[in-house]
Amino acid sequence: MGVGSENDKKSVLIVDEETVSLEILKDIFQNDFHLLQTSDIHEAADLIRENRDHLSVILLHEKQDGKNRHDERSQRLIDDFETAVREEQFEVFYQPKFNIKTDIPVLTSAEALVRWNHPELGCIAPDSFIPLFEENGLIRKLDLYVWKKAALQIREWKNRLKISVPVSVNVSRVDLNDPLLADHLKELIEETDIAPQDLLLEITESAYMDNEEEIIARVCELRSLGFMIGMDDFGVAYSNLNIITHLPIDALKIDRRFIEDAFSEKGDTRMIEIIIDIAGYLGVLVVAEGVEDRKQLQSLKEMGCDIVQGYCFSKPLKAKDFEIFLEEKMRSLSRKEI
Repeated sequence: MGVGSENDKKSVLIVDEETVSLEILKDIFQNDFHLLQTSDIHEAADLIRENRDHLSVILLHEKQDGKNRHDERSQRLIDDFETAVREEQFEVFYQPKFNIKTDIPVLTSAEALVRWNHPELGCIAPDSFIPLFEENGLIRKLDLYVWKKAALQIREWKNRLKISVPVSVNVSRVDLNDPLLADHLKELIEETDIAPQDLLLEITESAYMDNEEEIIARVCELRSLGFMIGMDDFGVAYSNLNIITHLPIDALKIDRRFIEDAFSEKGDTRMIEIIIDIAGYLGVLVVAEGVEDRKQLQSLKEMGCDIVQGYCFSKPLKAKDFEIFLEEKMRSLSRKEI
């Protein structure tokens, strides 16, 4: 079996923190593989779907000394971070988001999702490094990197395709504790020549629980500059409903775990219906992520969901592939107009 082209390569999926010798893998697969690693079952499912046509899966179970290996791996990721930023090993993917209030779903925006193409460890899923970087503060530099990449991509699509595609980016707790956050974002949109409305800011629900008054004031400042604010992972942090009514937000994003539970074999959709009712009461949009198929899509549409993203429409795409996806949607729309 030869090395083959990039598209012919099999993918080896590591589903926990276990490390494995690359030399062993090379010997087994004769170099015919692309290494993927994750410690989160949801990320594992995404990686399987993204690589299902060329996939070999290795499940390594953690042993007694797994914590030590985890600590060593974490330190390795920390040590390699600056080099990764400098060499642009972090790649931004884009997952389309569709407005489903219309008879035919309409592409309305995208979410920026980061992957780490490590030269030795392979493609590292975000769950393996984002929580780590949130703990030690490196997330601030990574977020700035992702924001700039997304902003430049928005600008490029505007210039070349003559179309505006707003992109959602994550704003971490660490970012929110930065008194200069608004200045950084204002400088970014001026530097890249995009509008504040082009960069949609997603803040996790739990972030509002820290220094509540200070965070709300900071978010109000961002909104005053024209940025749209979405509350990410809604329903996970068990917010006080009285607090939610005073939060400066434009959208609630239903955590994907609610979607999975609601449409499981024994699940029900009552929690989703409650969240949609809350969004209606607040007068904000409701976004559902992790929507897998047309049946789920139709159910969410009937419940009153506004925007949907997930594999029912598309997996996260590299910028060039998202552009192809975008152009196909534009051609399809043009044919319908004719």
